[in-house]
Amino acid sequence: MFGRFLDPAARKAFFEVYKEVESLWEILSPSPELRDHIATFKGLTQLYAAVRNAYAEKVGFVADLAYKTRRLIEENATQTGLGRLTRSVTFDVKTLESLRSEDGSDEGKVFNLVRGLQKDIDDDPSAAPVLQPLKDRAERILKDLETRKTTGLAAMDQLAALAAEKEAAMKSAKESGLSTRAFAVFWTLRADAALKQSNISPMDLAKEAEALLARFPNAVVNADEQRRLRAGLYRPLLALQKDERSRVVDLVVATLLAE
Repeated sequence: MFGRFLDPAARKAFFEVYKEVESLWEILSPSPELRDHIATFKGLTQLYAAVRNAYAEKVGFVADLAYKTRRLIEENATQTGLGRLTRSVTFDVKTLESLRSEDGSDEGKVFNLVRGLQKDIDDDPSAAPVLQPLKDRAERILKDLETRKTTGLAAMDQLAALAAEKEAAMKSAKESGLSTRAFAVFWTLRADAALKQSNISPMDLAKEAEALLARFPNAVVNADEQRRLRAGLYRPLLALQKDERSRVVDLVVATLLAE
């Protein structure tokens, strides 16, 4: 299934044709003439739902189905075996290695893993500064998979490297003792060339940012507190050039106050 519908154009064509058939079904049902075609239409609908969910960021087996069609298949959606193709999985090394040994296409596993990474971001928005760059790289892997520039097996290997990087980041966050937002500041700036050139420690800057946020906890909604927080960030960055200092302050504030 994943090989046939890997190309977005092929999926689009299938979805459009299916929706035309579904519209006719909604109009004509429950005509007696349809009785002999129920099993065929049900199988087509289950395939549509599986493909739709397999390539969607969020799972919902009967999502996007018209009313009569949904009622036709929702009672046995999990009994057909197709439902397992649409589950979300956790994006980590353990899950990835477990998936390698399971039956099924590597392409399907790749899509489920990337969807799991998106779920991590949705469940914990404060971790987005750490996880979003990984998600962006994972999306590029998906794009290469869709355009046949890489194989499912190679994509799994690339995702394994991202999963290891994610676990290293989460371990580092735990060991740092910083809040999630303050660690995001460190993680975002850990390789910043301007900070490195001026011998400014990203970890020390993150700790200073955390202390300032504790002093001005309402900075996200209070303009005066935000101004004072921003002013406090300039002091540890005096060694930077003016433009670089403003850039880093803007980045830190955006990271600290992200909703």
